[in-house]
Amino acid sequence: PALELLRLAIPRRTYTNNHMDVVAVALKNVYDRRDKITKGYSITYEEPIMRHFTVELERSE
Repeated sequence: PALELLRLAIPRRTYTNNHMDVVAVALKNVYDRRDKITKGYSITYEEPIMRHFTVELERSE
């Protein structure tokens, strides 16, 4: 795809602006280091519905 997007879902009335500031700093840190991050994870198994609860990952090089 032309764009690889990440959805960040945040429950309302759970986190404060201070929490979001910490998340923003962390995401900026990852973005700034994006060229140096060479390892990640690949999905090896996922359920057809609600995969984020049952997904199995494998470290990828």
